[in-house]
Amino acid sequence: MFNQIEKSEEILIEAEKKGVKRFLERYYDLLDELKAIDIPSFNISSNDLQDAIEGIKRGRYVLKTIKLPFNLESKSDASKKAFLLGFAKGLNGFSDVVNKYWENSFCPVCGSLPGIGVLGEKNDGRMSLVCSLCEMQWDFRRMLCPFCINEDQKILGYFYPDSDEGYRVNYCDKCKTYLKIIDVTKKGNIYPFQVEDILTLSLDILAQEKGYKRLSPNPFGMVTVK
Repeated sequence: MFNQIEKSEEILIEAEKKGVKRFLERYYDLLDELKAIDIPSFNISSNDLQDAIEGIKRGRYVLKTIKLPFNLESKSDASKKAFLLGFAKGLNGFSDVVNKYWENSFCPVCGSLPGIGVLGEKNDGRMSLVCSLCEMQWDFRRMLCPFCINEDQKILGYFYPDSDEGYRVNYCDKCKTYLKIIDVTKKGNIYPFQVEDILTLSLDILAQEKGYKRLSPNPFGMVTVK
């Protein structure tokens, strides 16, 4: 389990290869550009989906197994990356496959790092991670750091803000990272994930004041919040 990537440094390298930070920094400009661009549709065949499923079983994310109608790494096609949002949500029934086979802490669709977590959304109380780029959601073990795969309970912890127990911050004292968590059991209905990320900027400030760092950018492209 978790044998594909075991160090947070390697996860960061993988995320940087996908251009996550560069993309998010340009995100709002790209939305304007998209209005004038004819974007090819994603016609995912049954063979493509089967290839993706087999890739998931081997610990590879979807964009390593399905050939896109554009080059994800090409600067000339950078604006089309925004279509990943629809692409991730458009894989019919794919979440069932992901939660059956995927055991990694990076996104099963685009390979990016999680931006936020959700606790208690399912009846069994499991936690899930939400991709910081394409918003794909997948199950993940609760008592495990998603960035360095530390499972030593003595150096894992969490805290709640004074104002709202519907949110909490999970932290790891091994790699000094944190992840904001939406606790559905206490909060009830939630906003879209990127909205939740922005609404909880005060938690980023609080966690960073305590000496913890954020590894994935928020929707504004920010990692360090001042």
